Amino acid sequence: MVSTPVSVVVYLLQLLNFNLPIPQNADSVESLIRNLTTILSQKHMENDLAQNSNPMLSAPPEIYDFIIVGGGTSGAVVANRLSANEKYKVLLLEAGGDPSILNAIPGLAPYNMWHESNDWLHSSALLKNYGLSKSKNVWSRFKGLGGCSTHNWMVYNRGHPKDYDNWANLTGDIEWNYEHLLKYFKRLEDYDGLYPNDKFHSRGGPCHVTRNFAALLPIVQTWLDSATELGYSINADFNSRQKQSFGSPDVKTTKKGGRSDTYTAYIKPILKRPNFKVIRHAHVHKILLDSSNKATGTIYKRNGELITANVKKEIIISGGAINTPQLLMLSGIGPEAHLKSVGIKVKVDLPGVGQNFQDHPFAVVGPFLFNQSISHMPNRDLKLEDAEEYAAKGTGYFATNAIGAIGFISSSMDKSEEWPDLQLHQLNIGVSQATPYFINRLFGLKHGVLETYFEPYINTDANFGIVNLSRPKSVGSISLATSNAEVKPVVDLNYYSHPDDITTHVAGIKFLVRLYEKTNAWAKYGAKLASNKFPGCEKEVFRSDEYWECLVRQAGATMLHPSGTCKMGRSEDPMAVVDTNLRVFKVKGLRVADTSIMPAITNGNLNTPAMMIGEKAADLILSDHINSDYAHEQL
Repeated sequence: MVSTPVSVVVYLLQLLNFNLPIPQNADSVESLIRNLTTILSQKHMENDLAQNSNPMLSAPPEIYDFIIVGGGTSGAVVANRLSANEKYKVLLLEAGGDPSILNAIPGLAPYNMWHESNDWLHSSALLKNYGLSKSKNVWSRFKGLGGCSTHNWMVYNRGHPKDYDNWANLTGDIEWNYEHLLKYFKRLEDYDGLYPNDKFHSRGGPCHVTRNFAALLPIVQTWLDSATELGYSINADFNSRQKQSFGSPDVKTTKKGGRSDTYTAYIKPILKRPNFKVIRHAHVHKILLDSSNKATGTIYKRNGELITANVKKEIIISGGAINTPQLLMLSGIGPEAHLKSVGIKVKVDLPGVGQNFQDHPFAVVGPFLFNQSISHMPNRDLKLEDAEEYAAKGTGYFATNAIGAIGFISSSMDKSEEWPDLQLHQLNIGVSQATPYFINRLFGLKHGVLETYFEPYINTDANFGIVNLSRPKSVGSISLATSNAEVKPVVDLNYYSHPDDITTHVAGIKFLVRLYEKTNAWAKYGAKLASNKFPGCEKEVFRSDEYWECLVRQAGATMLHPSGTCKMGRSEDPMAVVDTNLRVFKVKGLRVADTSIMPAITNGNLNTPAMMIGEKAADLILSDHINSDYAHEQL
């Protein structure tokens, strides 16, 4: 039997004892996964609502010591650590449900995003600095326990030590520098990766970190050889003392080859703790404040009913850098003028809520065409044996993602070569019929743009390179569209509003082209960038700086790394939202623990820093309350 990508995935699910009927007529893996995700999400929600009914509205609201809003990457960590102390009653409110078996398979990562049934699907405001092929970006944010750790590409990246030393300088608190935070990075990991070193890594933590199976591919070694030719070191640990270098990244997968997300690592093992309760499908609409601006509870919506949960000690918001500022503003905490403009009564005027939005914009460059069959082409290369290998051993194609190797470099805009401002990714995929659709999903491009661009190269072996702007200077904002909690907030990305960003991005693209076209490592495969111009850039001279800038503005996208919208800072900083203990200024009993607290974005992937923030937040909270509870008991 001739295998197709759809038939291989169907076979894999059958081997894994998938307990629902599998559609046999899907025309693509994407449509198969979308249909199954819809069915699974609906079934899980119906079962949860049937088995866990809402409390009687006439009954007094339940009271908890701690309420955590959002069981995503950071919130799951906080929930685990707080409920480990059996004296505290902990409630976790999550707007979505559990991740499914589909999320657990690393090789399906590209297909597990942008599904209406389990994704917030935020979209940006109209883009001000982009071309006509693109009007807005659609943001995939997983709605469910584990958050984006359940559908990202699992790259384990802490960022640069100087990122955290910069936080310490900006906030005036040395406890946020890298040396002080290292213990939290080590605490979260069970390290079995490529770069063992007891100073920087440890064993026994909840999250299993391992080497990427894609690192074994010969084409990854070619990437490393080409970097060596250009004078860069290779196979240095990006998670110790990061420097300009290239290598294969460690990834977060379990010992059996499944995804090691924060649901699997932190929530699933503790669901039977008697002092811990999870309420799924509970969309929090508001934080309740008393007359002294102390947080007293939440109002959440579940199955059409508005329900109150009360708190004794603290509420911790872990909704992420988009939903957290939205919830604060819906609760009357935010910029006074803006809140009044949408009809919200101002409780606390905090001008910085929703401001300082930072992200990693990126551009995909390619295809770099090859004259040999060395890249991965699903229609040609994916076999039933790949499904059998993963089901039996947890290894092979389905145990990894499309990113074989990465690199960190410094552009000419970076005054210190010790703090890279560009991150490069190797995508080992050729040009197939599915490629335009797949990359369209990443870019948010108008239909037909990539189909036209890729048409001459269908069924050609190739690589693509991602050029990621790691330390952007442009900042955007999050604001409310209305006072209705069901309406999505306004996301103003404001990419490239600072002129240095486009200059840096162009420098990164030119470097990537040199990597593929000017090294002997790639010359043996005839590596050459496709010669046609990207749609919308036809008037520019091909390969000129103006052409590359046009490419970025026409086809640039987001790495989905939102941060900074409730930034941590000094009390005298009018734009700071939380202090260095993550307590919201001017409010008692309310903290934030997610990437929104970052004063400045880190230069790598954000999921691991988000986990670290959860670990640090839990320590801060427990330290405060264990000490105060002990003092109270001695009175």
